Amino acid sequence: MSNPHQTTHATVGAGSHVGIVATEVHDSAVYQVLPGASPAEKYSVGLRYLHDGIPNRARELIEEARGEGFTSGEVHFHWALAMLSKRSYRDLSTDERHQLSGLPAICETLPNDAWTQALRALCTLLDCLATHDSNPQPGIDALAELDPPQREQILRHLDLVLIGGLRDSYWADIRKNADVIQLSNDRTKRVWAYFHPVPARPRARLPEPSTTTPRDRAKATLGTLAFLAATVYLGRIVVLDAHVLPILAYLTAAVTAVIAVRDGYEWRYRSARAAAKDRLYRPRSGRGARLDEGFARSVDHAFTHYAERYAPRDDTRHECLRATSGFRAALRNEIVEIYRESRIPVGRIRWLIRYETSSVLRRWKAGELFQYRMQYRVTPTKKLRCVTAAILLFTATGYVITTTTAISPVLSSAATVVAAAGAIAAGAGWSQILGERRRLVEDREDYEHVLAAREAAYTRWKHRLDSTRPTETEMEQWLNADKVKFLDKALKHYRVAWRDILTHAFLQTPAASCKRARVNGAPWRYSKYDIRLFLITRDGVRELSTELDFENAYLRGEARNNFRFDAVSSVHVSTTSELSYSMELVLMNGEPQNIDITDHESSAATSGESPLALARMSLEAAGFTNTLHILEGIAAEGKNWIRRDPYINATAVGSLSAEIFAETPPSPDAAQGHINITTDPSA
Repeated sequence: MSNPHQTTHATVGAGSHVGIVATEVHDSAVYQVLPGASPAEKYSVGLRYLHDGIPNRARELIEEARGEGFTSGEVHFHWALAMLSKRSYRDLSTDERHQLSGLPAICETLPNDAWTQALRALCTLLDCLATHDSNPQPGIDALAELDPPQREQILRHLDLVLIGGLRDSYWADIRKNADVIQLSNDRTKRVWAYFHPVPARPRARLPEPSTTTPRDRAKATLGTLAFLAATVYLGRIVVLDAHVLPILAYLTAAVTAVIAVRDGYEWRYRSARAAAKDRLYRPRSGRGARLDEGFARSVDHAFTHYAERYAPRDDTRHECLRATSGFRAALRNEIVEIYRESRIPVGRIRWLIRYETSSVLRRWKAGELFQYRMQYRVTPTKKLRCVTAAILLFTATGYVITTTTAISPVLSSAATVVAAAGAIAAGAGWSQILGERRRLVEDREDYEHVLAAREAAYTRWKHRLDSTRPTETEMEQWLNADKVKFLDKALKHYRVAWRDILTHAFLQTPAASCKRARVNGAPWRYSKYDIRLFLITRDGVRELSTELDFENAYLRGEARNNFRFDAVSSVHVSTTSELSYSMELVLMNGEPQNIDITDHESSAATSGESPLALARMSLEAAGFTNTLHILEGIAAEGKNWIRRDPYINATAVGSLSAEIFAETPPSPDAAQGHINITTDPSA
């Protein structure tokens, strides 16, 4: 016997000690029953619940459909499966057993198709279970005559009902089916998508608003008017003087001014834009400023992670990371800014961080990282033209000023000063106004281009997730296959057959540091489970536990704990809530074994969901009800619980029954023990 002092823990719930590291709820309409739904629609959703391992809800919907006159052999068959799925025969109430006893009469009114035959076979199996000394062979033969789809459904959903000789006959088929299903449909390449965060829709930083003010416009307008008035006055003096050279100089100044102003504005704007982007994207040494905020720090870590992951592995790696550091820092700051106020966890935008990081590294590899420098490059021709025009402008302007000053010293000097002041004010003002207007147009184009690219990346990623994510049915089938493999491993370890097993129970709870996710209307599923198996044999209870890495279909570690029925002397049960339980099992001569089951997640229901209904589904999915029933019964009455249970007692006949119920004298030094079952009020 293994160490009875072993203590085990299993917790379901937010804030519990298992440490849920990620939570996702997938929006889906597969379980949606709209008001006024037809009986056929209710049955269809109920059937989906049944296939996905949620029999209580399936039973409710199929019962509603039956009550509204939607009946057939298929409907009655699946109703019976929903009644028995994840329950042992002893868990049925008197009323439920009475309802099942009426199925043979219903079969007589149905057409003789495959579903009716399956329903009859199910009735034969129930007769074998209900009769204490029944021979299981008729049930075995009835199952053998069914088509594989119906037979496999019975074997799957009556997992806790078919024990002893009935289960022995088909255990090889069940194991073989589990071998086929466990890694089917690329499980290990797809389960990650079920627990992957729902990607947040893409955003981009909006262009900065224009910095131009009404004062800037007024200043530029007044400067322009002053300049025009002064230059027109000077031109009048030159024309009235009627000398050819001053007139030619005035015309030259006017033409070269247009060229110099146009090319000078272009030169200044392009240079300023390139310099601004150089400052934004300049390489950062080290990690840069320390980020104290949790969200910003997480975004920074994600950028670093993907940069290290996608950077070249050759001798250019260091230069690549250095050259792109500024671009990654700018993108990090942008994403922190546009998502910070939305309370979006970083997991939902990792796709965007990955896309932007890989895009930057790809542009570096293609030599396109500084493409903006080519966009804002000023050609030598334009520079030469601007400089030449400026020289000619100043020369011609000087000649005109000299000429006009000689003709009218006072007024020409005043006009020259006004023209110069107006030119400076107008030049600075219009440069600011036109530059901001042009920047806004370019930033808007960049914004639309960036957002369109991110939308395309988002669509691709979401399509990949949706096409990769397993269905609820697949998730349930894989989990069942894992449990069958673990159960088979336990039977082989203890060298027992099903005829030696009186009953059994699975308890599955989230393991430490696991991710969890679910579909609307369905219970939580976890990336890691603590699986606990209780095998009730004639020698007592054999408990095995392991950690299931569900994403990789891998069982990690194993712990065993065996104890006889008389090792527990009494039980105290206190239940004040239907949402969470904690059980403490104290064996004689042993320390307590704690099995804490706290379903705090019952309150994490989405809009339109009932927290209580979600909690009950989660407890049902965990196998808690059946496990609790068995442990309570054994702790309270020991072997007498088995003696009183006609279902188990029917499987223990002849010499086996006598052996089970033979009294075993307690150990003279055995201490008093108990099971304490309490409810967590925090739920």
